[in-house]
Amino acid sequence: MSLSVKIRFFGSLCDLTKGRHLFEFVPGVNQTIKDCIERLGVPHTEVSFITLNGSFVDFSRVVCDGETYFVYPESDLPIEDVYLVSPRFVGEPRFVLDIHLGKLAKLLRIFGIYAEYGILDDDEIVARGVSMGYVILTKDRKLLMRKEIKYGYVVRSDDPYEQFDEVYRKYNLGKWASPFSRCLVCNGEILEVDKRVVEGRVPIRVFELNERFGVCSSCGKIYWPGTHYEHMEAFVSRYLPRRVLDPF
Repeated sequence: MSLSVKIRFFGSLCDLTKGRHLFEFVPGVNQTIKDCIERLGVPHTEVSFITLNGSFVDFSRVVCDGETYFVYPESDLPIEDVYLVSPRFVGEPRFVLDIHLGKLAKLLRIFGIYAEYGILDDDEIVARGVSMGYVILTKDRKLLMRKEIKYGYVVRSDDPYEQFDEVYRKYNLGKWASPFSRCLVCNGEILEVDKRVVEGRVPIRVFELNERFGVCSSCGKIYWPGTHYEHMEAFVSRYLPRRVLDPF
């Protein structure tokens, strides 16, 4: 007679199961609950805690016939860290994004959030995230199923602004925002410079019309508060309406 187990997902985890909450299926021999959860398309990085008959279990639990597991995302519930199967991210978040999230990377940089982008190789993305303690942002849920990954999030939406909203809310980015402080090209720090430093390096009319300029400390790209700044300012103000914004 075949084994049969049930898994009940809650909250945002159902985004990854096409809205379906309850699954009943036949697991493999000696299969762990982690294997079962990821088999259903939910990476371990998305799971905060798991219960069985009202008790907490970890990812190493081997499932048994007739069991029903409740699987939860991160929430505001006062769960002690010892019961969490994935650690809470604490502190200022830094991100490494897969190659499909270029527009999201730019929006994060507008907010002054550290966002590495441009790495083509998945192994390198994983290595960077693991070695530096960065959060891996991706549309590829299988990428986050690699056991060595500690912090990661599957971006749900295909729209860059909705993607930003997801990440902003999940990681409380308003607390860490420093708008217009990062280069949109390379993620480096933008530093305000004396106007004379950029003379001959920007169009004459731009130089004449603007008194303030910033230069990326990494790639040397020059910034000034033109019409592009007004569009970015409007975007930032949607999230930080009380913040007095400065271009540098």
